[in-house]
Amino acid sequence: MDEGQTGAGGLVVPAAQVRVSDEAVPIGAPSRGESVGEPKIQLVREGGVIRAIEVICSCGELIRIRCDYS
Repeated sequence: MDEGQTGAGGLVVPAAQVRVSDEAVPIGAPSRGESVGEPKIQLVREGGVIRAIEVICSCGELIRIRCDYS
């Protein structure tokens, strides 16, 4: 299996390439005619550990980013 791949077919971002920031980050750009709204971000926790990050687009699409600390 290639480095950066998971068994589920998605890509895994290596921890060395991730940085934590308190700064808001815009995700995507609205298409013409699409209502402009802020995406929402929710952390999915298991105990005191963040297991996933959910990004809910202003269009309603949900993207879940799984966090793997291994």
